[in-house]
Amino acid sequence: MALRFNRLVLGMSAALLLGALPASDAGPRDALFDDTLFRKCINWMLDGTGGGLIENLCIEYYALPSPSIFQCARKVMTGFQSTMDQEGCAVIFEEQARKVRAGYIK
Repeated sequence: MALRFNRLVLGMSAALLLGALPASDAGPRDALFDDTLFRKCINWMLDGTGGGLIENLCIEYYALPSPSIFQCARKVMTGFQSTMDQEGCAVIFEEQARKVRAGYIK
């Protein structure tokens, strides 16, 4: 089940990232997946590891969200280690909900 969830999250992440790119220009999309930094950023976003030195680049260049969002979503499916862990994720999701409500609408 966790593997299926990871594949779903990766697929959704790729779809979101591709949706942010112009539909008429397939070249940059293909080049994006050939970009080593982009692949490292996707791994960082999904795993939460190895991002200490690239976190700012991932956010600045690719507008990727924090790994904590994906880690908490995974814990919703697989279970929390403690009530403190659960509450921490609740705070993260509440903060994201506030940002959504205050966000820019095109």
